[in-house]
Amino acid sequence: MSGLLQKDFCLLMQRSRVLVILIGVGILMGFSTDGSFVIGYLTMLCAILTVSTISYDEFDNGYPFLFTLPITKKTYVTGKFLFCLVGGMAGWAISVLIYIGCMTAKGAGFAAEQWMEALSFIPVFGLLIAIMLPMQLKFGAEKSRLVIAAVAGGIFAICYIGKQFLLKHLKMPAFLADISDMAALAILAGIGLAALIFSYLSSVHIMEKKEY
Repeated sequence: MSGLLQKDFCLLMQRSRVLVILIGVGILMGFSTDGSFVIGYLTMLCAILTVSTISYDEFDNGYPFLFTLPITKKTYVTGKFLFCLVGGMAGWAISVLIYIGCMTAKGAGFAAEQWMEALSFIPVFGLLIAIMLPMQLKFGAEKSRLVIAAVAGGIFAICYIGKQFLLKHLKMPAFLADISDMAALAILAGIGLAALIFSYLSSVHIMEKKEY
């Protein structure tokens, strides 16, 4: 397992220039915007970069070579999920530090509601990983881009149409209107965790069915 994590870390460091550029853009965004968009921006990009290491494993018959080593397909999937989650959390932590530094430099504080907003990006990037990883494993690096774009577009369309319908025809239940930020964050975290568990089991099933 540790060898797989080291491999992915070395692959990610081959794109260190991209990471430096992203951090630089994040710092500029932190000074130029008042919202916490920079946190979501860097967190999601780091999650995408970690998932993209799968494409290196596929390149030049990489999978047949990997599975000649003493690892199983389940171990490979577990290592990939751990690496993506750790990478996403590292991106989140760096983005929060950048945001706090920029806010402090501008003489602004970091209120409790901003912490809640920052924490809400953690289950969101978990959902992103839960969608992208099995797609990458199932369809490969090239086809998965189209599939993920189609899925993301479909989800956006459903959410937008559903929102418009609910606003026009249905009244929001009282318990949803009065829900606290902490409760909303807990619900979002539960959804993210459930999605990751389902995604992990699906990814193991996908890898077990593949022949190399």
